[in-house]
Amino acid sequence: MTAAEDYLRDIPAAHRAATDTIVAKLAGWAKNLAAELQPVVFLPGQTDHPVFDDAARVFEDAAEQLLLADAPRPNEVPLLFVGYHAMNRFTRKRQTLGFLVTDQRIVIQDKFAGVFGRELPNYRMLPVTSVDPVASSHALISSVGSAFDWSDMVKLIGADSAEGHSPEFRLTQLLVDAVTSVVQLSQALGLAVAGEPGEEETENSTASELVPRLAELGIRSDVMLADDPRLAKMLKKFGPKIGLGDGETIAFASLDKTFAGVYGIVVTDVAVRSCDLMEEPVVSLRSAIDPASIKLDEKAKAIIAEPGVAHVLVSHLSADVKDGILTAMRELIAGDVVA
Repeated sequence: MTAAEDYLRDIPAAHRAATDTIVAKLAGWAKNLAAELQPVVFLPGQTDHPVFDDAARVFEDAAEQLLLADAPRPNEVPLLFVGYHAMNRFTRKRQTLGFLVTDQRIVIQDKFAGVFGRELPNYRMLPVTSVDPVASSHALISSVGSAFDWSDMVKLIGADSAEGHSPEFRLTQLLVDAVTSVVQLSQALGLAVAGEPGEEETENSTASELVPRLAELGIRSDVMLADDPRLAKMLKKFGPKIGLGDGETIAFASLDKTFAGVYGIVVTDVAVRSCDLMEEPVVSLRSAIDPASIKLDEKAKAIIAEPGVAHVLVSHLSADVKDGILTAMRELIAGDVVA
């Protein structure tokens, strides 16, 4: 018995029956997809995949690597995988890259595990209680898709469609259609009720713990937590440079290493510490920071934690990641989330 099969045994029968109905609907939808999209679409227990004989295994691997390797939510059931497996040149193992759609979330992985270990996936809650599933699903996938690295997956699709649509556009629309169907069917089957407050709304404002909040913000794999071996290596010299105390507990950090050394920002339980290359360290005690006043500077190169006090950000970060770090810092210092 596989890990995925063992996990699903504990899902209540009524819930499994409902999600089985959703999978059956998705299977019918998948059969009508254009042939060039079929190589990246997988369903649980699939024995009639038009391209791959091991499609069921591909889906199980995706469920294990994206859902079970991290903490699944109560009674969460994987429904659809859009992506591929590739050999990781560091681990020499097959690794899942793409999108796992469950009855509650879309889990995203677009980074290979490196020499220091696995990059944790990000996720977003599905808008299962939305009164407008089509618009909400489109907004969700537009946000998710804009942050995803499509460079490898689009190669599996090939050229633009006859209508002139790019592979990225077609894959994004595929996900919109799939998520919309899941949300609509969840409401029709009683798994969710339209108009009721949903977890997607709660998690978009605050979350009780830092790590799930980082994932919801889409930056979990872009920052380092206290137990990250990459961080320990960088802090050997950078920690003393920024005055990191022995008793200080790191919440998260965003650092990069160049030929000139390490630079970036570290958020701890007592302070925000940072240092740019060839510059003096900057420190803001959390007790002196007004969370509502934290903002990006005019060029989005640093976070202003206090009036006139700027903490440098890693230069290659995208605008979305910078915004996510800003939000996480603000909510952590405000006490809305705990490390």
